[in-house]
Amino acid sequence: MIKRTFTLFILVFFISVSASEEKIFSHNGLERSYYLHIPQDLEDKAPLVVVIHGYTSAAENIMSYSKMNEVADREGFAVIYPQGTIDSQGNAFFNVGYEFNKDSKIDDVSFIRELVIQVRDTYQLSEKNIFATGMSNGGDMSYLLACTSSDLFKAVAPVAGVMMKETLDNCNPQNPIPVFEIHGTNDKISLFQGDIENKGGWGSYYGLPETIQFWAYIHNLDKNESVYIASKDEGDQNDIIFERYWSEDNINEVWLYKIVDAGHIWPGFRIRWWQNPLLWYYMGSGNDDISASEEVWEFFKKYL
Repeated sequence: MIKRTFTLFILVFFISVSASEEKIFSHNGLERSYYLHIPQDLEDKAPLVVVIHGYTSAAENIMSYSKMNEVADREGFAVIYPQGTIDSQGNAFFNVGYEFNKDSKIDDVSFIRELVIQVRDTYQLSEKNIFATGMSNGGDMSYLLACTSSDLFKAVAPVAGVMMKETLDNCNPQNPIPVFEIHGTNDKISLFQGDIENKGGWGSYYGLPETIQFWAYIHNLDKNESVYIASKDEGDQNDIIFERYWSEDNINEVWLYKIVDAGHIWPGFRIRWWQNPLLWYYMGSGNDDISASEEVWEFFKKYL
């Protein structure tokens, strides 16, 4: 746990941040903050995407490295970047049930729900086309929203996210929604094969194979395919294995991008080893052929 905290703490200072305006939202007696991006001349009833930062990070960081605002400007949707609170370790977090946050009373599901509803109503955004994505802890939070808030969210797309054992074991959404996960197979932080025995101290969580099978099962998806997508860069080992689950009588699908040998990374934001060797060791590299934000939005567009 200490190693992961230190690693992500470095990331906060490694990434340049945006100068966008910070906004305040009161929730359960706390002054919570967030960043909001509304493209110029945005049409009424436009979609809304919530982008959730990782552990120890910040809303402005993920806004900067994800470049989701650029996608939003081109495609015509609004973006919310909520800010986590500070946990007992002194780090920014979203409360998804980590072992060392077990005494926390922070209700981030309620916070994000109420924030989304206020922004949606204030800016006359779509009531139906609301989506969530996030990196690491933010990906974990996206899964939690899929389980608890399928009445509000249309689909989720975690990046380097996992489902905590308690989240999956108690997941019973009113209306199962589409899920798309992007994950490196050599992720040293959010382990691809999970940590059901809690050796890392974060709490017990499932691996991606079990997580994706869970979502395919509750959607009753009886068809699947695996497509190998070779990297375009010569010598790049980070090929992609695209797993798709679907059914003839169900519009909803479940997708997984397994990025071969990639680390704990948001594709499109790449760390070169000579820039920061320690950070590169833990975060790793990824496939330069894709941008997570572009891929996530293309998935969400299927359900508009």
